[in-house]
This record gives sequence, structure tokens and C-alpha cells, in this order.
Amino acid sequence: MNMNQKKQKLNKGIGIAVAILLALTLFVTIIAFSVSKRTKDPANTTGSTSTTKNSSATQASTDATSSTSESPSTQTGIEKLSFVCPVSGTLIKDYSADIPVFSLTMEDYRVHCGVDISADAGTNVLAAAIGTISKVEFDPLMGQTVEITHSEGCVTIYRNLQTKMPEGIEVGASVDAGDIIGYVGDTALIEISDSPHLHLEMKKDGESVNPLSFIKFESVDSSTDYED
Repeated sequence: MNMNQKKQKLNKGIGIAVAILLALTLFVTIIAFSVSKRTKDPANTTGSTSTTKNSSATQASTDATSSTSESPSTQTGIEKLSFVCPVSGTLIKDYSADIPVFSLTMEDYRVHCGVDISADAGTNVLAAAIGTISKVEFDPLMGQTVEITHSEGCVTIYRNLQTKMPEGIEVGASVDAGDIIGYVGDTALIEISDSPHLHLEMKKDGESVNPLSFIKFESVDSSTDYED
């Protein structure tokens, strides 16, 4: 092999070595760039997640503050319960849940867990307060009955009504104070000797209470005292 051939072979080897070196350098650069990018991305993701969480926490705090600032009646949806007189008439028998009183019909003494308001047969009987009708039935002893459940644990019970009922008076129906829910009648078997009247009962938190302690009647016997 002469000198020129040796030089050509050497130059060729150097060229191959340089090409391999450049390829390795490029490969290392690409790997380093990829690793660097992957290292930065989790930090950015964490920052984004943190920002989202902070935003959600701020919104939740704002909502909580807004909720707290609302009045109790707004939060519960229950307004102060007020009553109207369900019928205008004369009180003929007072509430007496502890001391028995004489019954004209039964000719004996027994407790009377309601008040009897005398009025002409057919007189409109009104819902004493806003509520939902929870019972419509014919009681064998107390006659046609309508029960209305109100807020604040109150229930009003209207008995001795006529069997003819206004349209729409059924269980589940909503009524406002002053809506007609029945008519004065004489269907109560154990009070049949009395004149037509509304027998009104009331419960508070499941316990019988005197309706006159909650409802001011427009016209009652002047000798009867009651609380406003």
C-alpha cells in the first residue's frame, strides 16, 4: 500500500469517527432536552391543580358566608305561622282536657279536647293557617273531619262538618289561611244534641292544646277568656 492510499484510508476513518461523534452528541442533546421538559411539566401541573383548588376553596368560602348571612326563615323556608278565625259564631263548649264536662248527647261527664263554635249549618269553615291537608275522613263518633298540618309542629282538626266537601279538599292539597275547607254541620254522633257547630281541635308537637290559646275568634261568648 502506497502513501496516498494510507492517507485516504486514514481520512476515511477520521470522517467516520467524526460522524459517529456528531450523532452521539445530537442523541445526548435530545435525551437531555426530553428529561428537562418532563421535569418541568409536573411542576406546572401541580401549580395548575393548586390554583384550581385555591379557586374552589375561595368559592366555597364565599358560598358559606352567603348562606350564613341569610335569615333563619330563609334557610328553612318556614315563615312565622299566623292564624285566622276559621268560623264566626258563639262558643258553646270550651276546651277541657283535664276536667270532665257534661255531654248533653251522652248524658255523662267526659273530657273535651277541643272547642265547639256554634254557627248556622252550611256556614263556611276556613283553614286557620297555611298548611297541607293530612287527613279527610268520616269519623264514626266525630263526623266529617279535615286535618291540616302546619309548620312549627302545629296541626288543626276540624270536626262535625257537613259530608258535602268543597272541590279540591283532599289529602296532600295545600291550603292558605282563609281557604274554605268545609261547612258547619251536625255529623258528630256524640255531639248530635248540640246545635250545628264546628268542633275544632289543635295539637302542638303532638300534644293536645287549647285552640283559643292560638286563635282569636271574631265572635265568642263574652264570658270566655282566652290568650292571644
